[in-house]
Amino acid sequence: MLDILQTLLDMASSRPIEALILFLAPFAREDVAIVVGGLLIVEQRLPFGLALASLYAGIVASDFLLFGLGRLARRNNRLRRLLLHPRVERANAWLLGHVPAAMIVARIVPGVIFPVYVGCGLLGVRTAVFALITMATAAIYLPALLWVVVRFGDDVLSGAGYWAWVLTLTILVILITNWARNPPWGLMLRVGRFGFAGVFRQAGKAIKGVGKSHAGMPSLGALSSRIGLAERIPPKLFYVPMAFQWLWLSARYRSLSLPTLVNPLIEVGGLWGESKQVYLDMVSGEARQWIAPYVMMARGSADGAADGRRAAALARENGLTFPLVAKPDIGWQGYGVRSLATEAELLDYVAAFPAGATLMLQQLAPWEGEAGVFYVRRPDQERGEVVALTLRYFPHVIGDGVQTVRDLILADQRASWKAGLHFGLQNKHAGLTQQMLNRIPGAGEIVRLSFIGSIRVGGLYRDAGAQITPALSERFDAISRSMPEFHYGRYDIRFASMERLQEGEDFLIIEINGAGSESISAWDPKTPLLEVYRRLLAHQRMLFEIGAMNRQRGWKTPGPLAILRAARRQTGLIGRYPPSS
Repeated sequence: MLDILQTLLDMASSRPIEALILFLAPFAREDVAIVVGGLLIVEQRLPFGLALASLYAGIVASDFLLFGLGRLARRNNRLRRLLLHPRVERANAWLLGHVPAAMIVARIVPGVIFPVYVGCGLLGVRTAVFALITMATAAIYLPALLWVVVRFGDDVLSGAGYWAWVLTLTILVILITNWARNPPWGLMLRVGRFGFAGVFRQAGKAIKGVGKSHAGMPSLGALSSRIGLAERIPPKLFYVPMAFQWLWLSARYRSLSLPTLVNPLIEVGGLWGESKQVYLDMVSGEARQWIAPYVMMARGSADGAADGRRAAALARENGLTFPLVAKPDIGWQGYGVRSLATEAELLDYVAAFPAGATLMLQQLAPWEGEAGVFYVRRPDQERGEVVALTLRYFPHVIGDGVQTVRDLILADQRASWKAGLHFGLQNKHAGLTQQMLNRIPGAGEIVRLSFIGSIRVGGLYRDAGAQITPALSERFDAISRSMPEFHYGRYDIRFASMERLQEGEDFLIIEINGAGSESISAWDPKTPLLEVYRRLLAHQRMLFEIGAMNRQRGWKTPGPLAILRAARRQTGLIGRYPPSS
């Protein structure tokens, strides 16, 4: 292929002909075309800009040709059989759920782009989504790889600099592979909106709002859109120090699963896979007044519509009224949690919920203030205390009276960080409607981007430890002591105002988490990375200490396999839940 292109280029009589050859080359082999383009620049036969533009146009055009073939194959069975092997057909279900990752990987792995891009057309991936991803990935990947070829082209051809070439390509592959797992949606969407200029267009600070940012919550002032260093680190890398400490503590206490005894009446202590219902049902006596009303329902394996009607009837019988919150009984980070305004939305949610799983319908609290209250009580102490308080601000942008919500998201550093979710491009979150994205909010108007406030969707956490009062701590200690053998966990609450919360009044508990919960105050973007680790590692040591005390009291650990089974069950269910909102 390279020899053929070189022959054609030698025969070319002018720059326009060479540019045309570069445009057509990606239709045969994209990677070879980029190498040839780089060598033409090295030999000073084409300027960098012209070579880049020719290759980019050819790559995007060839991508759309493959996509168009897939679209045509949807209507032509003969073409479908000609293009797609049966194994590719069986991979369609996976591809539909991983379109961005598959397209990014296909860009760098030879031989993969044909089945993936044809498959996108065959599966009916929206043209706008396909165009966004292919144009953005090409705009990011092509200049980088072309620069590598130009930078090391002479050295590679002469036999020198080989390892510099290999190292650079390896770093590029690692970077893009990480992007495949967690696509840089803000960058990709800016490229899709503004072209090549989007690569260099930086998301700025949020627009300053007017007055209170969230009802009942302290104002964020300028509504900082900062992303903390800890939030930017990939989770698998971030938790490495904690994994090492877990192993060290396991050796010290002679048990890998000792933290499961921190709340011995909860499955694996609440590390993974426990039921939300079990926690809430354990709250007893007068303390139940602080629980948001809820009802549970097991999804049957047959008619989703019938189960939806049954869920609506259960809600009415238990005095629940719309709007409601629907959530899985076993969940994590807000997956599957959705606000429901009407019975029709409830019917749709239940129909999409996995058969055999249990869901919770909960009355939506009347307040917008949201917080995480972290509580600890050692088994040798009569009373416990609130050790951390975190305010949770839902993802938002502030209108300026000029820009659409879409452009406000792309212009805001924190909102654009999770733009793929807000734009509805990822299958685990519903995102905003096109009508909402195209709306122009008034100056100073706060636009909520998500119902859930999890950090997964860009929720902003603020450390409010200085706001903890004796009245607040006593209230949650009383609630916790109404639960048998509850020693460690986080209450997620809605509250009316900070003043009333500090008095231990006007709040509702919407969820309780056990050993697997974190002191989320550490995720305040203002918290230095070393302080984040200090807090999280200290809480992990506390888990083992409380577990050791309960072991001395006679409780037995379920063992590491029980933890793995619970984690596997939770992970499997999360992949099947309806999108969150």
